[in-house]
Amino acid sequence: MPNPNFEATPYPFAVRLLFVSSTSVGGSGRSQRELAARLVARGNEVVFLIDDELPAPRRRWLYEQLSDLSVRFDCWPGGGVVRWMERLPGRRTRTESVEGLRRILTPVPENAFEEVIESFKPDVVVGNSLVRLSWKKVRRSCAEHSLPTVLYVREASSLNHFGGDIEPPDRIVANSGSLAGDVEALGLTCAMVPSVIEVGVTQVESTRRVALVINPIESHGIDLVWQVAERLPEVSIVLQESWPLDAADLGRIYRHLHYAGNVVLRRAARPGPRLYGDARVLLVPHRIDNRPRVIAEAQANGIPVVASMTPGLAEAVGNGGVLVGAEDLDGWCEVIQRLWSDELEYENLVECARDHGSRPELDPGAVAERFEGILLEAVEALREREADSAARCI
Repeated sequence: MPNPNFEATPYPFAVRLLFVSSTSVGGSGRSQRELAARLVARGNEVVFLIDDELPAPRRRWLYEQLSDLSVRFDCWPGGGVVRWMERLPGRRTRTESVEGLRRILTPVPENAFEEVIESFKPDVVVGNSLVRLSWKKVRRSCAEHSLPTVLYVREASSLNHFGGDIEPPDRIVANSGSLAGDVEALGLTCAMVPSVIEVGVTQVESTRRVALVINPIESHGIDLVWQVAERLPEVSIVLQESWPLDAADLGRIYRHLHYAGNVVLRRAARPGPRLYGDARVLLVPHRIDNRPRVIAEAQANGIPVVASMTPGLAEAVGNGGVLVGAEDLDGWCEVIQRLWSDELEYENLVECARDHGSRPELDPGAVAERFEGILLEAVEALREREADSAARCI
């Protein structure tokens, strides 16, 4: 939930912004909404076009098959019919308001895109946590309609949105320095703008009793967590669901819980103080190079972080925690044991975490202002190109 206490700041003119995303849940979903709330408070208009992620197996399966066929038979007789059919799944949408923000929901956002831009008439389109096929089609449609685009790179998977048959966006933004560096290594210009994180929503005085793990899935190192739990039975571990866990993941977790007496699972709930209310440390044994917002939230509460040694996590943790190799079980156990037994080291890390979590670059107002400026740059650049083109035709 966005912080209701921030003040709006006037902006030179209102921007009509369309966010297009393949997800509305987890940290990415929250960061999108909190950024949008800040932009709205500054006088802009924001609409979301999002994959609702509700069960729609037939439509998603049909779309995947038709997309594959449209590539295979592009130049064959009947290819036009396949392309027409490919555009049908997901055109029917539903609209809802979440935290005061308008969201248009469909399992195939790109198939509803044309109708949405016709009705909303955005000044700029932002792709955010969007799968490659969706971004490719949205980017192509924006080029046809002379709409400026911004790609917000939040995950390493977004690095495959460049090159090949995808035209670069007008502006590229990454939420970490490591991701921005990866983009620039491809020969592209990328601005680093952290995610908006309203830490006041999860502010709490923790009882500091448990090791907290958020989003207990394979890519986030849940297998290592089980090993740590077995090695350190005296440490209580809480697994907090973030993304909705599917039946297979839940089944595996419940089977482990049967034997792990020091581990409990908490199902997903609205963000609030309860999330970090009993956390002594946050464990982030990720096997992917990302920058989860939970690190900033935990550190804002003075909760140290133990994380995998990857560039994105190292950047996010700073001196407010400890980095350990993702496969170094002995190292993880040693660090966690120290943070349970050495109060001097622990209290020092608490202060470092609090300082790092409150650094100016994470201020939500400053982040929103920076992002807003990039939107304006994209809009102005398009206007200048169109003016130059018109002048050449005179």
